[in-house]
Amino acid sequence: MLIEWKILPLSEWQTDAILFFAFEDSPQVLPGFKKWLQSQPWWEAELTPLKDFGGKYQQTAVYYSPKNHAIARAICVGLGQADKFDTEKLRDASATLLRKCRELQITRPALPLLALEGLSMDVAAALREALIGAMTGLYRYQALKTRDEEPDTFPEALSILDEKKPNDALEEALNDAGRTAGGIYLARDLVVAPANIATPQFLSDTARNLADRHGFKIQLIDLDTARQMNMGLFTAVAQGSLEPAYMIVLEHSPAGTEGDKPLVFVGKGITFDTGGISIKPSSKMEMMKHDMAGAAAILGAFKIFGEINLPKRILGILPCTENMPDGKAYKPGDVLRSMSGLTVEVISTDAEGRLILGDALSYALTRDPSAIVDIATLTGACIIALGDRVGAVMGNREELVRTIQEIGSRVGDRLWPLPQWDFYFDDLKSDVADFKNVGDRKGGAIVAGIFLKQFVPDSVPWAHLDIAGPAWSEKDLASTPKGATGFGVRVLVELARQWNQSEPY
Repeated sequence: MLIEWKILPLSEWQTDAILFFAFEDSPQVLPGFKKWLQSQPWWEAELTPLKDFGGKYQQTAVYYSPKNHAIARAICVGLGQADKFDTEKLRDASATLLRKCRELQITRPALPLLALEGLSMDVAAALREALIGAMTGLYRYQALKTRDEEPDTFPEALSILDEKKPNDALEEALNDAGRTAGGIYLARDLVVAPANIATPQFLSDTARNLADRHGFKIQLIDLDTARQMNMGLFTAVAQGSLEPAYMIVLEHSPAGTEGDKPLVFVGKGITFDTGGISIKPSSKMEMMKHDMAGAAAILGAFKIFGEINLPKRILGILPCTENMPDGKAYKPGDVLRSMSGLTVEVISTDAEGRLILGDALSYALTRDPSAIVDIATLTGACIIALGDRVGAVMGNREELVRTIQEIGSRVGDRLWPLPQWDFYFDDLKSDVADFKNVGDRKGGAIVAGIFLKQFVPDSVPWAHLDIAGPAWSEKDLASTPKGATGFGVRVLVELARQWNQSEPY
């Protein structure tokens, strides 16, 4: 969907549909809406008061103009109660508006800038969040469909109407919204794509395309090289698959940052997870194509880094492989030696994500990081604890954990902190190795984090994001249609934006 500015006097506005917001049971409409109504006598008579519309959250009302009127329709969406308004409600309401336009097959709706006045937030920030919601709410994956069951061309464009040229802040808000939505779209496309397409090689090709386009450095560590580097955890998981495995290393280091310690993002890239020898139940196994959502989120974030040319040195490390029950697959009871030298007893081959992340974290340490943040669809236990719309965050710096949680709340990727107390390690004690890869069922998400913690020294700030629940939505939500969510893309981007390499946590 194209987004464009239209600068015209209010009296000359023309559009297929003009879009507005309203609070629930508000005695007065928002000031910008009121200004427009007062300039349109017929519309004021038709819409004041808004008939059969209470402004409830995501409630919509469509009003039609007389024939041949310059503005064919007015569509209003509710924001809910004013005292409970936040940016997530704005994103969802905007998505609801644009999806209503698609339903009505409206080609070119328009959002007047004055519709964002009176929302208890800066207009440029409101525009940015509204547009992100509008674009992400229209997402569909149709690369493999051969029948057009629903029209996908509506709306073709969204016009931003105003009477004067936008200032720099508004221009940047519009541009940044497009870049952000593009990064989320990339992550969603990768996660939704079937595992016979989104293979480790496919993720490698995607990373190389980003590197070619934006000047990133890229290194692909194949299975033979990984063995030479003593990545015993990563290679054990990968050896059961016929698909070539890769540890993808992407580096964004614009001029002037080469000597900086990088902020490192590590993302789990299991492109299909059968559970290996500890095979999963057949029911819903097809959903295990999304076990690479952590890696996808990092690729989506790197797309944005390249487009904004963020003046920070950032490293992305993506261990990518399938987990399959082949004759060469690793087995329960095996003891593996990690790149760090630590030995791990395998209790379940279905706890493979933490294994490949262990070697990826060890490799990250060789790059002298200022901090490491890993992101992974790691445990079903996290879904049991927090549900499917909230991820977990844990780490070895409380301030870093709080910062990530705050960013997540602001951008709509909710995260909740879990503890990392040392006594949780008791569940991982092994009789034959340094530790096991799983404990019993209790505290599973926390214990998985404790496993990863063994590979990061306390001197290096580290955080772990378990996104097993929110990486995929089984429900059709306003700005997150059913399917892949792109969860984590904005968290990583905003963390990198505010990262101060010289003052790590």
